[in-house]
Amino acid sequence: METIIHYIPYVLLFALATAIIYAWGLWRSMRQRQDLSNLLSAKGVTKIKKALRKNGSMTRRDLEPVIKDLTAKQPFSREKITVTDPKKFLDSILPYMIKQRIITQETRGGKTIYSLRK
Repeated sequence: METIIHYIPYVLLFALATAIIYAWGLWRSMRQRQDLSNLLSAKGVTKIKKALRKNGSMTRRDLEPVIKDLTAKQPFSREKITVTDPKKFLDSILPYMIKQRIITQETRGGKTIYSLRK
């Protein structure tokens, strides 16, 4: 009887650790889609900034090949997200970059041109 009582705290600690790990995994799987979307947006911002730094001012049409087939994946996960429609992705990311004052938007000769903010 004494030995059984001696092991009860260890069993309870093991159950508690298992519950914590399970809850963390459940929370992570529920947020995975949003995390992947945020990761893809961050990668897109980085790629666009690098292209603008290298090439100078660019139009929307010039930016499409830069982000085409861009993928994001979390470590230790098989789930990934890919840009399938570059135009739609640019519709969501360029206004964000302008709002965050990363890039500027100008109109020259009827064309909208994006360039890095100095």
